[in-house]
Amino acid sequence: MTPIGKDILAALQGIVGAGRVLTDAESLLRYGRDWTRAHTPDAGVIVLPSSIGQVQDVVRLAASKQLAIVPSGGRTGLSAGAVACNSEMVLALDRLNRIEDFNPVDRTVRCGAGVVTEQLQQYADAQGLFYPVDFASSGSSQIGGNISTNAGGIKVIRHGMTRDWVAGLKLVTGTGELLDLNRGLVKNNAGYDLRHLVIGAEGTLGIVVEATMSLSRPPENLAVMVLGVPDMASIMSVLAAFQGGIEISAFEFFSELALCKVVAHQGL
Repeated sequence: MTPIGKDILAALQGIVGAGRVLTDAESLLRYGRDWTRAHTPDAGVIVLPSSIGQVQDVVRLAASKQLAIVPSGGRTGLSAGAVACNSEMVLALDRLNRIEDFNPVDRTVRCGAGVVTEQLQQYADAQGLFYPVDFASSGSSQIGGNISTNAGGIKVIRHGMTRDWVAGLKLVTGTGELLDLNRGLVKNNAGYDLRHLVIGAEGTLGIVVEATMSLSRPPENLAVMVLGVPDMASIMSVLAAFQGGIEISAFEFFSELALCKVVAHQGL
């Protein structure tokens, strides 16, 4: 792998600005890992572009210098997908955080890959609509990362995975080319739908820089039930009974040991 020398740092600064190329130890640690702790991060440089064009230029530079890139979103994953272990360039998409366009007819919103999940949820709510993909990390996870991991979350049983809500996306390939996949179309049967190859590919086919996300009507008459059962087999029986009669948004379980840990932590 090509070392990241002063000439490369200067070229990166020329693309994104001097303050957006980070090499200090704190930044390398922060941006060089996700919530996985099994691997020691060893990032070479952190780059924070603010536009799709800058992402393309950074990727072209990396390709010309044979530099490896680790795309970085909110870094909330637990599978080391965003860990830079071999002095790679970390391309953080935090600054691609704008909601660009809303289509009330199709109920879609076009946004940058760095938009935080909760930001999209709040925007949908302001339009009287609903973005259902949700998880504990929604306050820090980013849409680009959700797409790249095909994140599911706690409501997958009713609303599906992130894949089911991506109407279109833009991808920067390893050569810096920009692909516009599906263009937000609701109905499109014109050949291969390459969008679905990209979703869940964890950045191996390119870097997701923008997405058109579908929204829905908000759910009504929601209720929450906490039910005690003696064993796992009983949990599955309860799930089967519920699915036969009502629409479930989420179905989770926790053990008695987990409950005791929460109670102790909260001092209840």
